[in-house]
Amino acid sequence: MKYDFDNPVDRRGTNSVKWNRKAIANICGNPDAEPFWVADMDFKSDGNITRVAGRIAGEGVFGYPVFDDLEKTAASWLEKKHSWDVDPEDIVFVNGLLHGIALAINLFTKEGDTILVPSPTYRPFRQLCIDNKRIMLDYPLSYKDGSYGLDGKRFAKEAEKARMILFCSPHNPSGLVFSQEELGLVLKTAKSLGIPVLSDEIHADLVHPGTLHIPMGKANRDIGADVITFMAPSKTFNVAGEHSGIAIFSDKGMEDAFKAFQKGLYVTEPGYLIGSLTETVYSTGPDYNLELCAYLKGNADAIRAHIEKNMPGIRMVDAKASFVTFLDCSGIYEKVVAEVDGHPERYPAAPGGGYLSRFFGSAASVCMNDGTWFGDQYKEFVRFNYGTSRKKVLEALDRMEKAVGRLR
Repeated sequence: MKYDFDNPVDRRGTNSVKWNRKAIANICGNPDAEPFWVADMDFKSDGNITRVAGRIAGEGVFGYPVFDDLEKTAASWLEKKHSWDVDPEDIVFVNGLLHGIALAINLFTKEGDTILVPSPTYRPFRQLCIDNKRIMLDYPLSYKDGSYGLDGKRFAKEAEKARMILFCSPHNPSGLVFSQEELGLVLKTAKSLGIPVLSDEIHADLVHPGTLHIPMGKANRDIGADVITFMAPSKTFNVAGEHSGIAIFSDKGMEDAFKAFQKGLYVTEPGYLIGSLTETVYSTGPDYNLELCAYLKGNADAIRAHIEKNMPGIRMVDAKASFVTFLDCSGIYEKVVAEVDGHPERYPAAPGGGYLSRFFGSAASVCMNDGTWFGDQYKEFVRFNYGTSRKKVLEALDRMEKAVGRLR
């Protein structure tokens, strides 16, 4: 391999929220637990990124930038990575996907409108609806034997109550990669109801080898629904802290309205550093991305094999994208509750967590997002971030196995 993913960066003592002791304690009760929670990786970014960042820092001037080719570079990436031919004129820079989605929600719905969101739900989606005085309509994905899916008839019925669909594709936290048929159903439903679809595809570039991701906008070509597809280099190249993204519009009127809204808020241009990094990664990053995707699949396969062999009562969901996955702990959940309630002195309170995150945080020194972060009904799950070395992943699983083995 050209790239070294077996030696992750030690991020202790930096401004990384993932490694922040207060944040870790809030999630799992143990500030010394090793972090496997928030969705960024511990790998170094592609060397081209660090070289460009170093050159900019060396210049010592961080003045006003201009990026004439950013949209063209992004369009080239979409063609190479997803075989999606997009006119650069239909691509709009956004200052991070949540920011772009929030703008679209405010622009294309009104206060009190209902937004359909498949669950388990990435928590900021729920918060976006609350903060912007919209109502989130929770649509639980179907779940059976470790696999999530889209129940078409039930989805179409629920969508009748909504004024917008907010999608996450590939899905976080389940790792579900939607089929052409499933995307077509979403789009046809939206078109028939005359409501827009916002598709957050921040994990799209990290689909595992052997699996195909179809961008929502690409799937929409022969359907003609109103769609905004949001993508970003954030997860792909581990630059999430720089807040860069693109929005691809299917409708010119929506695009013009969005640009005018951005202009009114003076948020139309990227900063000097992230604009430079975005152009760099989209033009030089394919080799890095391919090797990273293969490594992440290897991690996922190793997790699945370890759990199936050594951890009865836990199941890894059928994740096929990115570096986060849901672990179904329903087989041990009641024992965990009894253990935590019976020995509260061993399991400090965790306002941002739940029973499972507290148990694994203290008993295994592994900090993971509790399933309740994605909806109260997911209390029997945890989300595990495997965007680090395979050695560290397997060591964490060994500690979890021993902790589960001590349950009575």
